[in-house]
Amino acid sequence: MVVAIIAVLSVTAYVQFRETLKAGVDSALLSQTEAVTVSMAADDSLLEARKEIEAFFGPINDTKSPVYRVWFEGEQDDYVTSGLQGNWPLDWDIQSTEAPTIGNHKFFEASRGEIPYRLLWTRAPDPRASSSTKQPLNIIIAVYDGHVDTQIGDFLRALLIIGVVVIMLSIGATLWILKWGMKPVVGITTKMNDITGKNLNQLSSYVTDVPSELRLFVRAWDEMIERLALAMQQQRRFTADASHELRTPLAIVKSTLQTARSRKRPSETYESAMDQSLEDLERLEHLIEQLLTLAHLDDIESQSDWQTVDLGNLATEICEQYLPFAEQKGSTLKWQVCTAKVSGNDEQLRRLLANLIDNAIKYGPKASEVSVSMHSSNGLVNVLVHDKGGRIPTEEQKLIFDRFYRVRKVRKRASSSTGSGLGLALAQEIAQKHCGTITVQSNPRTGTDFVVTLPHI
Repeated sequence: MVVAIIAVLSVTAYVQFRETLKAGVDSALLSQTEAVTVSMAADDSLLEARKEIEAFFGPINDTKSPVYRVWFEGEQDDYVTSGLQGNWPLDWDIQSTEAPTIGNHKFFEASRGEIPYRLLWTRAPDPRASSSTKQPLNIIIAVYDGHVDTQIGDFLRALLIIGVVVIMLSIGATLWILKWGMKPVVGITTKMNDITGKNLNQLSSYVTDVPSELRLFVRAWDEMIERLALAMQQQRRFTADASHELRTPLAIVKSTLQTARSRKRPSETYESAMDQSLEDLERLEHLIEQLLTLAHLDDIESQSDWQTVDLGNLATEICEQYLPFAEQKGSTLKWQVCTAKVSGNDEQLRRLLANLIDNAIKYGPKASEVSVSMHSSNGLVNVLVHDKGGRIPTEEQKLIFDRFYRVRKVRKRASSSTGSGLGLALAQEIAQKHCGTITVQSNPRTGTDFVVTLPHI
């Protein structure tokens, strides 16, 4: 950029300087022509006028002296010349076709061997008061203008030197500014090289002395580190919880089978051991299925398999499927739905509603009522799953959607529960994948409400 600016300025300065020098030469030629005309008009004696003109131009001392010629058209001899009678010194011939009109002038480029000249040809009305013929006056004056090229050359060399100096200074200043401005980035780079999975939560806001232009970058970097630290913390906890949840049923199955095999027992004992092992294996299979579903949801980014789903019909089908399960628990399941179409994956939405209804029946009070209701407004459809429990403490309501988290009162494994702490986490993942939300409100007086909000078509 600096080089381009200097080049443009140099070319502009060169053109302006050259034109100024040329204009100076042309102005001098016009002044000399005017002086010749005035001398001839002021003196009654043409001899005196000739002497004044010769004195004005001075003697011819070298090849760079002015060359001039003055004559009246129609007269045989020149009125006055530069003293080179019969030997026109310039490599330029007088052509009548190039003659200017009367009262005007023309400039020409001429030379004297290899010496450049600037030539002015003027045709003016006869300035002699005593003349009766009034023949037009021709004035040709040529002056050496090689000094113009010399000065232009000197000017170009000066421009070149100044340009090189300015470019070098600009490069040096730019490198210094870049080095100074990159110090915070170098600091960040050094810290980046020290990042490991164990110290992510210790690297937030470690750069304070930074220019205002980089503060947004540093702030975004801090936020990214915090998100990475949180994600790795959640990943470590997820891995530990998954290992524990997978190990527990395996340990129970192993212990049950080892106990049954330790000595001979009645066939009823073996059948009981196998039934208990199958139940634990079923719980393990359910857990693995949920883990695979969560991993699949984490990897899905596209919506290529989405379709239009009637959420009302879907909710009705699920409620009908869970009606025998509710009756088995001594509870009642009621539903009131409306027509609401959403865009999404039918299987995932089915799992979302099934998890909420299953939890309500499983963890709600026995012999109570579980209800499912729907309503839509302002482009959104809300699905409310309600039970009479209300046993989720306020401080835990924000945690129940975390993977493997279970409310304290139901954390201990019961024979009637196969909960793994993944159902609500899976429901939230599905809701978020469908640009929706899921919230919970729970207290002993009004019960527990899970509300799923999705955009409808």
